Amino acid sequence: MYFSLGVKTRREDFFDMERELESLERALLDPLTRMVVVKGLRRTGKSSLMRVALGELGLPHILIDPRLAGPLTPESLYEHFSAELSKLLEDSGLRRLLSRVKGVEVAGPRLEFTERRVDVLGRVLAEVGRWAEGRQVILAIDEAQDLRSIRGFDRLLAYIYDHVSGIKLLLAGSEVGVLDRFIGVGDPRAPLYGRPFVEVTLERLSRERALEFLEAGFQQVGVRVAREELEEAVSALDGVIGWLTFYGYLRSRGAPDALSRAVEEGSRLAAEEFRSFLSARQLARRRYVEVMRTLVRPSTWSEVKRALSRVASVSDKQVSHYLKELVHYGFVEKRGELYAIADPLLLEAVRRGYVA
Repeated sequence: MYFSLGVKTRREDFFDMERELESLERALLDPLTRMVVVKGLRRTGKSSLMRVALGELGLPHILIDPRLAGPLTPESLYEHFSAELSKLLEDSGLRRLLSRVKGVEVAGPRLEFTERRVDVLGRVLAEVGRWAEGRQVILAIDEAQDLRSIRGFDRLLAYIYDHVSGIKLLLAGSEVGVLDRFIGVGDPRAPLYGRPFVEVTLERLSRERALEFLEAGFQQVGVRVAREELEEAVSALDGVIGWLTFYGYLRSRGAPDALSRAVEEGSRLAAEEFRSFLSARQLARRRYVEVMRTLVRPSTWSEVKRALSRVASVSDKQVSHYLKELVHYGFVEKRGELYAIADPLLLEAVRRGYVA
C-alpha cells in the first residue's frame, strides 16, 4: 500500500520509481560495477529503493543502517554487523571460513566479534567475498555518511572495492555533500578517491505526479478526497513522498485534520533533525539559525551576507562556509543563484519558530 508507513520492500508499494529501480538493479547485476551510490534529499525514498531492489534480485546481502544501531558507536556498529552476518551462516561453507578468522566467534547460528576492530571486520568481509566468488554479496549501507565517525571505515571500503571482488558496495545518503566527502569525490586524500561508481539520484515528485500519488493511494484504501484538498496537501508538502505518505496515512484513517497534523508533526521532526546538526556547532548556532530565517524566502549569497551582518560580524569566507555546510547536509539546496530550504516542513518549522 502506498500509504503504509515505514520502509517499502515490495515494488507494488513503491510509487513512480520504475526508472530508478531499473537503473539500480542493472548496476547491481553488472559484474563490472564495483560501487553504486544512491543519493537524494531526506524522505525521497532511498531506503525503500535499496530494499526493494535487494528483495527483487534475491542476492545475498549485508544491510547496514546506522540509524538502527541506536546512538552510533563502534560497539553498536559491530552488533549490527554481527546480526547481519549471522543471517548468512546457514551456509556451512561460509560458517567454516568465518570460524577460522581471529577476532570472531561462530557459535551455531550466531557470529560475534570478540575483537571489535576494523581490521577484524576487514578479514571477515574478505572471507565473505571469497565465499561469494562467482556470484555476488552486496554490502549495502544506508545513510553511509554517518560512518565517517568510525575511524578507518572509509579505508575498509576502499580495500573491499580494490581487493574483495565477491562483494559489491551499495551506499546511500541524504546528506549528499557529506556523502561525497566520505566517498572521496574531489578529494585526492580520501581513501575512496578516484574509484568509479554508478550514481542513482532520487528527486521530488513533480506536482502532477504528487497528485497522482495521493489519488492512487486513496483509491487503494477506498477513501474519497476532494481534489481541492489534494491540491492543498501538495502545496504544503511539495513532492516529498515521505511527507505525502504521512498525510495520506492520517487522512485514510479518518483524521479530518490530517494535513494540519502532518504539517505540525512533520515540522517538529524536521526541526529536531536540524537541532541535531546545530548541536555540534554551538559557537556558530545563532548564525546558522539566522541563515535559515533568511532563507524562508529563497535568497542570493549577497542577501544572506547582508542578513548575517545585521546580527554578527562575518567574513565572506564564513558566509560561504555556512551555506556550503547547509547544502552538504541536505538542509538547503542551491537553485541557480538562489539558496533555498530544501524540505517544505523544515521551512515551515523555521517560519513557526521551532528552529532557534
